[in-house]
Amino acid sequence: MRHLFFAAAISLASTVSVSAGDAALIIGIEDYDALNDLRRGDEITEQAGTLQRQGFDVISESAPEDDDLFDALSAFEDAASDADRLLVALAGRFVHTENETYFLPADARPGALSDVARTALPLSQILSILSQTPGRAILVISSDDLTGDFGPLLQIGVGDLDLPQGTTLVTGQPRSVAQAIQRLARPGENIANLSNSRSVQLGGFFMDGLSFIDEETVAIAPAPSAPAPATTDRRADILAWRQADAADTIEAYQGYIDSFPDGQFTAMATSRIEAMTDTPEARAERAEEALGLDRDQRREIQRDLTLLDFNTRGIDGIFGRGTRAAITAWQRTNNISETGYLDRDQITRLDAQAERRAAELEAEAERRREERLAEDLAFWEETGAQDDEVGLRAYLNRFPDGEFAEVAQARLDAIERSKRAETDARDRQLWDEARIDDTAQSYGDYLILAPNGAFREEAENRIAELTRQSQQTDRQRQAIQEENALNLTPNTRRAIESRLERLGLKPGRVDGVFDDDTRRAIRRYQAARDLEQTGYLSEAFVVRILADSVRSIFR
Repeated sequence: MRHLFFAAAISLASTVSVSAGDAALIIGIEDYDALNDLRRGDEITEQAGTLQRQGFDVISESAPEDDDLFDALSAFEDAASDADRLLVALAGRFVHTENETYFLPADARPGALSDVARTALPLSQILSILSQTPGRAILVISSDDLTGDFGPLLQIGVGDLDLPQGTTLVTGQPRSVAQAIQRLARPGENIANLSNSRSVQLGGFFMDGLSFIDEETVAIAPAPSAPAPATTDRRADILAWRQADAADTIEAYQGYIDSFPDGQFTAMATSRIEAMTDTPEARAERAEEALGLDRDQRREIQRDLTLLDFNTRGIDGIFGRGTRAAITAWQRTNNISETGYLDRDQITRLDAQAERRAAELEAEAERRREERLAEDLAFWEETGAQDDEVGLRAYLNRFPDGEFAEVAQARLDAIERSKRAETDARDRQLWDEARIDDTAQSYGDYLILAPNGAFREEAENRIAELTRQSQQTDRQRQAIQEENALNLTPNTRRAIESRLERLGLKPGRVDGVFDDDTRRAIRRYQAARDLEQTGYLSEAFVVRILADSVRSIFR
């Protein structure tokens, strides 16, 4: 939704020098349809009123889609044409190429560069507009440290910005930059002082003593016989307080304090802001922040929640709405105050529950594996152990990833080599041609040309196998996409292979490269745990296999 704020033409006694044409563009996005949310991403839009009270024309957007983004940019460009000061604040998701950074709309999805360039906001256009007011131009950017591929030629995050001369860059978390905007709107506020906060970073043009909004010194001659201005100020103070009191919001009370820092009701406004912010949720949030959880610790918490069937909507180390909802649901289940934030004791309790659940799942998987192994062994004794081609193929058809699959395949290969040595040259040539193409068509051609050939049974079995694989292609493609979306590091891949090896599932060499042996081991793991046997990793697979490999956060 768009909000347009226009500066009022009426002003009480003021010493602030602000141009009627000052303009600001503020866009904040917390909820994305298909991407990770940015916690508190829309909080910066609450500062639109702060700038409006200082005389700015403000174009503000919360959760805009692509058309809304460009409409807002067009409106800002018009407002900026004769402005003395310009401020642009963007909070949300960014992607970049080598030469451009794009601000993504709420409905953005990973895709080709051409699609992103058509729907996202290029920062080069923003910087071009800001270049109109050197020394009076501020760009505020807020996101988080999420990285990775977004699509061909695109990386997640803000790229290198070629700031125009005289443009100040302010970066930080959403709440921090919202507070920075509030400070920038104060007349005479030293921009360089923003760098005193570790949560805000400054770049580009700034120097000590420089303010965004100047405060002029206006000499007022003594006029003891004219008390009217004081009376007017007092009435304005009372009126502003009544309006703030009626609105009863943090923004309204802060607006009153900004307008009347020495007002009659300033202490009361401050008290009400503290009362509104010092909620159980706020205290819980501060307690969690004090733990200083890093990205890996947050991922482990998300794995623990997922293992306990509380859906975090991703394991990325970012506590967005999905994770907060999962934490709240876990707290509800455990009769804990539902704040959506965790303290040390709760994390320890969560971790213990997840460890216990992981042990239960492993015990269940081991029982299922033993049952399957007994069935596997019994069938092998009836078929493959007889060491004939029919029995070996029957075993592989029933247990393609069975305990004796490698042995059965090796014996079949030996049988084929023996047949090749015994058969005539014409049959061998036809079979070799079929094997080179390795398609259902090529094996069908072999059966037509050599209906009684030595490799007839192999051809029929290979046709059946290829037909089954073609039926699984769509699901396999989806499974591959799911694995790729996990963005597993080489270390994580090696950890998974090592775990498969310790379980006796024969993944082959532990090198972080998933070959045919690894895929077979993955299918064996999936079968024992009643997971879909795709041979590719899913989020549920990774949670299960790493559940007892990366344990307790505070140990």
